[in-house]
Amino acid sequence: MTPEIAGEPAPGPVDRLISRAAGEQLAGRADEAMAILAEALRLDPNHTSALTFAALLALRREQAAAALDYASRAIAVDPRRARAHHLRGLALQAVGRGAEALVDLRQAVAIDATLVDARLDLGNALLAEGDIASAATEIDAVLAAEPSAIAYNSLGNLRARQRQFDDAITAYNRAIELDPRLSQAHGNLGMLQFSVADNDAAIASFRRAVALAPDRPANWSALLFALSVSDRATAGGIAAEHRAFGERFAARIAPLPAVVPAPRAGRRLRIGYVSSDWRRHAVAVFAESLLAAHDRDRFEIFCYQNYAGGDEVTARFAALADHFVPIASMPDAEAARRIRDDAIDILVDLNGHTAHNRLPLFFRKPAPVQATWLGYLGSTGVPTIDYRLTDRYTDPPVQPEVSGAEALWRLPLTQWCYRPYVEAPDVGPLPASTAGGITFVCMNHPLKTSRSAFVLWARILAAVPASRLILLATPYDGQRARVLAFFAGEGIAGERIEQVGEAPIATYLARYQRADVALDSLPCAGGTTTCDALWMGVPVVTMVGDRPFSRSGASLLRNADLTELIARTPDEYVRAAVDLATDRVRLATLRAGLRDRLRASPLLDPAGFARAVEDAFDEMWERAVAASRA
Repeated sequence: MTPEIAGEPAPGPVDRLISRAAGEQLAGRADEAMAILAEALRLDPNHTSALTFAALLALRREQAAAALDYASRAIAVDPRRARAHHLRGLALQAVGRGAEALVDLRQAVAIDATLVDARLDLGNALLAEGDIASAATEIDAVLAAEPSAIAYNSLGNLRARQRQFDDAITAYNRAIELDPRLSQAHGNLGMLQFSVADNDAAIASFRRAVALAPDRPANWSALLFALSVSDRATAGGIAAEHRAFGERFAARIAPLPAVVPAPRAGRRLRIGYVSSDWRRHAVAVFAESLLAAHDRDRFEIFCYQNYAGGDEVTARFAALADHFVPIASMPDAEAARRIRDDAIDILVDLNGHTAHNRLPLFFRKPAPVQATWLGYLGSTGVPTIDYRLTDRYTDPPVQPEVSGAEALWRLPLTQWCYRPYVEAPDVGPLPASTAGGITFVCMNHPLKTSRSAFVLWARILAAVPASRLILLATPYDGQRARVLAFFAGEGIAGERIEQVGEAPIATYLARYQRADVALDSLPCAGGTTTCDALWMGVPVVTMVGDRPFSRSGASLLRNADLTELIARTPDEYVRAAVDLATDRVRLATLRAGLRDRLRASPLLDPAGFARAVEDAFDEMWERAVAASRA
């Protein structure tokens, strides 16, 4: 939330310039307004109104460093200028200095208690820093003074963080009632709906957010991800939506001047990986083995970290990379310049349309060759990304390519390289041998499941007497109740469904010691969870679908030589699960041998996987050099 600043006409030349700049800003001509303010500051470098106005415009232009400079200069001239403290707090927050931002935001409110927008921004900043109680105090105070739509939106964010989901939904809906055009409220409501697995409602909210703010890439990414895991969307429809995203932003984000790729001539290729997931995250489970196995005589590795903060996994990645560069607080233009200055040859996106992605950066084409891999199995829709790394099982050659974006680069065996968790306990005995019945499990995130999956799981439970199903569930009681209600409607008693929440890795892995058979989700199949289940001795039944998101399970099982567990139709899926569940000897044999099977597979061959990826990078570069000479 940023304040409005308008200069007041005055006889002095600087004040007249500020007034002109305000008119340009109100007319939507920010570049012209900033040029006029630059002239005003040339005449009087210490004019506090001009400096404060310049800080505001710089923030709106995503030039946080410039905004910080302007606001700091204004405060140096007038330490009691509340609006300058407000803007400096926002600028500090934008560059990742959250604790310092709180000092200035508090100062702004202390100087001028009537700055309701500054107080709301203080509440938002406190929430971002994890001080929930203090955030609640500030947001409640704002609502008491000025119950605006934007304040109710912040209340929704607060209630969501407090896991008071019904109250959060009520707050977002109140914000929308007060201002139906507040795109943030629609988007935040959609994110909450998506997180509690109400995907149909989330898609509707995201569509409204896109319609209201079509030039905000985050709105599109949320919609596209939700569509990709929806059982109501078709592959063709999903592809069309991704193309629309690419076309819109390709017309709005100009690429940097092209770099002509030159032959390697013995030098190392510079590979840049861009991700928000250099931390304890599913992506890291696969990416870490690749980085550890890269040939440093041939490749120089840059990791661009698009996430503020980190953990012990972040530290491992920083040690594995030749260069570990935080870019979360950098605007796209600055990050693109940094990547160009680093002379990156091949830039690889590891997010796609998942949270904290930097796809707008890739429209700028800071590297001569760009690719995407791992974090998002479908096309990004970004026309400046040249390749999508995949394999022949996730993207079969006979499957129609409907994306119209990246060229598919199929690695020879697999696009996965699994690194088992060190916390993994030993594989235990078959639970069914002592539990009196089969226990099925699905530890995939609830947003990957669907009514289509529940229908098949109910059929399986009905066909296997005394069987049970353990599901990873959302923390929202309403959604958990809906799951139980669905199964009850299918004749499956509630005591046969166990819903568990997210847990530390060791606890999560130990759950597999209670399970006999894993049921893959659909239409969005598992990746890390599939490997985890196999490593813990639990075979996984999957079904091939109409999109790459639906074929990750098939790709993993193919590479683990478990093709008999891959179904092509719903009936085959049910039959495979029931046949497996009713053959205790086969189950026990599989359980005892799955770890050795994985160890012998391409999924646990980091050296071989790294060579395959590096060969791909070499050929991509050679093609780019040849194309530049054509």
